[in-house]
Amino acid sequence: QVGKSDVMAGSVTSSSKERPASRTSFIPELQSMMFALGDTRRPLYETAALVEDIVHTQLINMLHQACEGASLRGSRVISAEDILFLMRRDKKKLARVLKYLQFRDYKSKLLKNLEEEDVQQEPGGLAAGGNQRRQRLAQDFLAWMDQTGEFLSLAEKQEVDPVKQERMERLERHTRNMDPAQYAEFCESRQLSFAKKASKFRDWLDCSSLELKPNSIATEILSYLAYETVAQIVDLSLLVKQEMTVKNNPVSHVISASYIHYNTHTESSPATVEPPSGAIQPCHIREAIRRYNYRHTVGTHAYRRSGMAFLTC
Repeated sequence: QVGKSDVMAGSVTSSSKERPASRTSFIPELQSMMFALGDTRRPLYETAALVEDIVHTQLINMLHQACEGASLRGSRVISAEDILFLMRRDKKKLARVLKYLQFRDYKSKLLKNLEEEDVQQEPGGLAAGGNQRRQRLAQDFLAWMDQTGEFLSLAEKQEVDPVKQERMERLERHTRNMDPAQYAEFCESRQLSFAKKASKFRDWLDCSSLELKPNSIATEILSYLAYETVAQIVDLSLLVKQEMTVKNNPVSHVISASYIHYNTHTESSPATVEPPSGAIQPCHIREAIRRYNYRHTVGTHAYRRSGMAFLTC
């Protein structure tokens, strides 16, 4: 008998066989991103293709639900508010998006100052009085939606993100044995993002076919969530890969399986495992997604209507 989680895992892997030949592809970029996130220097093409299908499916589902929300509030476009509303149930990931918007505002102000050759020299000059358009938009919406103040407090917290910290520590260990050429390639791969290829990203999502289209800030958030989804897939797959590698050790096998299935603080678990050598295989990803879906079948979420729980929110 096939379990429900197996069906859900299969639902995200079948699309690779149905991929239209004309569809815009991010597979080369994804291979570089996966290398920068802990995979081998030459990630497998079929693995990157599977990752692309999962991320694409997730974002399309999110876009359709955001479109419904935008229509209900009478908007002519999908905006940041519609995506933030979908993410309201996971405060940790919502906090990361708010931090990303802060970073984008700061970067925009910095680039504007450099272009105008009017960089302020006073300490803290750039941060003070900077263009905070994205932050204000998000905060105004959260204030409207927030009844307890818990959402607004997320943007003010200056805590170290344990998931990002553990991921960085794992990558630092990953680079220790690289030669100069490998490290240079790794650094170059670290610069890749969906946001740097905005036009291609919109084509990839087929935004032109949507009844309501995402505006610029919503597209920025979607590009950020796309990269974070890739990172989480790699994290989870490395954990599965580690378990499969040491499966001859019964104790390690049981601990690892229990951790990824039942641990309530699941976001930080993948980054704590040192990945073995060898490229991530499609079977690692399928098993990671199956387990992720298994964990998230407990309870229902208003934003999950497809057969697979959102990795991004």
